[in-house]
Amino acid sequence: MMENDRICLRAWTEDDAPECYRYAKDPLVGSIAGWPAHTSIDDSLKVIRDVFMKPEIYAIILKETGLPVGCIGLMMGERTTLTDKSDECEIGYWLGRPYWGQGIMPEAVNLLLHHAFIDLGMNKVWCGYYDGNERSKRVQEKCGFQYQWTKEKVDVPLLHETRKGHVNCLTRDEWMKHNTNHSNLHNVIPNPDIIYPVPNCNTVTHIKPTIKNPNIIVGEYSYFGDVDFEKHVTHHYDFIGDRLIIGKFCQIAAGVEFMMNGANHQMNAVSTFPFYIMQGWNMNPPPLSELPLKGDTIVGNDVWIGQNVTILPGIHIGDGAIIGANSVVAGNVDPYTIVAGNPAKIIRKRFDDELIELLLKFKWWDKSIDEIQQLIPILTSSDLEKVKMELRAKLSAP
Repeated sequence: MMENDRICLRAWTEDDAPECYRYAKDPLVGSIAGWPAHTSIDDSLKVIRDVFMKPEIYAIILKETGLPVGCIGLMMGERTTLTDKSDECEIGYWLGRPYWGQGIMPEAVNLLLHHAFIDLGMNKVWCGYYDGNERSKRVQEKCGFQYQWTKEKVDVPLLHETRKGHVNCLTRDEWMKHNTNHSNLHNVIPNPDIIYPVPNCNTVTHIKPTIKNPNIIVGEYSYFGDVDFEKHVTHHYDFIGDRLIIGKFCQIAAGVEFMMNGANHQMNAVSTFPFYIMQGWNMNPPPLSELPLKGDTIVGNDVWIGQNVTILPGIHIGDGAIIGANSVVAGNVDPYTIVAGNPAKIIRKRFDDELIELLLKFKWWDKSIDEIQQLIPILTSSDLEKVKMELRAKLSAP
């Protein structure tokens, strides 16, 4: 979440549909931005699901009411036509008419620019407006955007027309030059909803905000050393219904594959060949009870999984475990245990039994951000006897 004294930017939810409709039904709001007015709460709900719940799209929340009054977002990759570079993006926005002229949109744009340049490592942010939209033009001028070009005929596909369009751009260097106090634009706190948690790096991604499959459940702050985590969850079929559950603060390196139960063939018959999925063979799918299904795959909290590890279906990996690079994990892994190899074998426990028990009771990953900030000296200390002493004291405190 991004915030200042008056507004905050947060992810949209389906519960926002009535408030979205309140403002998006106004034909003056949508038409100047190039989309038709919403016709019902259900229409707004569909737009929220299909458009606003995509990564890097935020509701503009007025703190005084706690309700959304507009929308703002960053478009990257295939979602923008203004740039094809991975370190550039486009910003778009709209605001309910009762709040026009109050300076809310420049504040929202500045919050998102800070996020784009500092959190996501963008080098340029593009922004456009249709001819005649003087309010949007002024917002961009106030926020430092510089004119780039005008195009006489720009397709407006949602309204089935063309318009004259103007395009502006703001570079990171220009933004930094005019925002020397950029660190104070808002209180920067760890944000589990941003996709790229490392400044100036687009190859480390928070997993949770990228997930679309409801059968993949990932805790906050767990990250992947690559992009498109879901492509690394294979043989994951809806009709089986198995889930991949990953805890908080996990560190998952590039090349890791979670192989789900759809990879298993029937093994209690003479042949393992899946005739039932191949065209032309006369076999109905066997009942799930005939397949060697292993259940959900569960990874605990603060687990480190090295590069190119393969985790087989139904495996349970305990909190604090470490999986060595290139391993094939075919059996469950106890908490705070190091395993490696093909198949993965126990190398050693990370700590003695007392410290492991203290850590499992303490569950630091469930603490608040402020508490974890205070705990970092303990969590990163190599003086394990001191760590034990601190954990005992915290667990015994009232």
